[in-house]
Amino acid sequence: MVSHDDPRQLVDPTTGRPILMAPLRQHRPMHTGVQARGLRCPFCPGNEDDTPHEVDAVRAADSLPDGPGWVVRAFPNKFPANAHHEVIAEGAEHRDQPADLDPPTWRASIALWQRRLRALEAVPGVACTFLFKNVGASAGASIDHNHSQILGLAAAPPRLSLELATAQALGHCPWCRTLGGAAAEGRLVYAGRRHSVIAPDPPKLPYETWLLPHACADDFLTTDVDSFAEALHALFAAIGYGLRRPAFNLWLHRLPHERFHWHLELQPRTGQIAGLELGGDMYINSLPAPAAAATLRAGLQRAGLAP
Repeated sequence: MVSHDDPRQLVDPTTGRPILMAPLRQHRPMHTGVQARGLRCPFCPGNEDDTPHEVDAVRAADSLPDGPGWVVRAFPNKFPANAHHEVIAEGAEHRDQPADLDPPTWRASIALWQRRLRALEAVPGVACTFLFKNVGASAGASIDHNHSQILGLAAAPPRLSLELATAQALGHCPWCRTLGGAAAEGRLVYAGRRHSVIAPDPPKLPYETWLLPHACADDFLTTDVDSFAEALHALFAAIGYGLRRPAFNLWLHRLPHERFHWHLELQPRTGQIAGLELGGDMYINSLPAPAAAATLRAGLQRAGLAP
């Protein structure tokens, strides 16, 4: 018998967009900000019994599954949005901002992201995975400890399908073009060996930031992990030091088996999404991309990462 608490995928009859109905998620504990003070963090080492059994981890060779000794740890979400919903806890030390983690931790995290995306996409019925990160209560996080989430989906999210269709209609890669003009237009935040961080033009909202590989055909599952980790660390430092540790959301846009320039998008919650954004799927932004990029480059300087 199917419980009414089980997650289900429904469809908005007016748009055809999927809606994940997950009643159990209303029972998630809130371990963010002042509400987290004095509470036992379920993602910290020693508290592994507070989560489902791990499915993968980067850990010391002499450590045991579901115990301390890990650097990055993956396990099923206790309050899932669908049947394939995992959490990846990043960094054994309790930190609430990704900027506080070092490049080696991000290298380990990226390697685990790659393994879990590959594993979930091998599950029957999963056509696409969606990786995302919520940082801060106002960005939807319920746990302060650094973590990301992965959903295994039966079909690509509508936004990714729209991006693919738009790129195909244009006849050229819009991400390559945006990346190619970033330096000359003052939108380049960080230039790495094989990955860079830029402010897109135009940005939908203030301080929208992208991380993307230089090569259009780069495969997220086999990308240069060292270069990616350096760029990811720079992205988080630019945001954390440039905007005074804001709440933000980060997500991966990637489509398996498609010619699609994968990229990470990061949106700080420095402003508000209002009626036009929610009701019309349109955006109002008062901050041009070069001005946003300048602020983020200043954050890199404060973090000691500027070239």
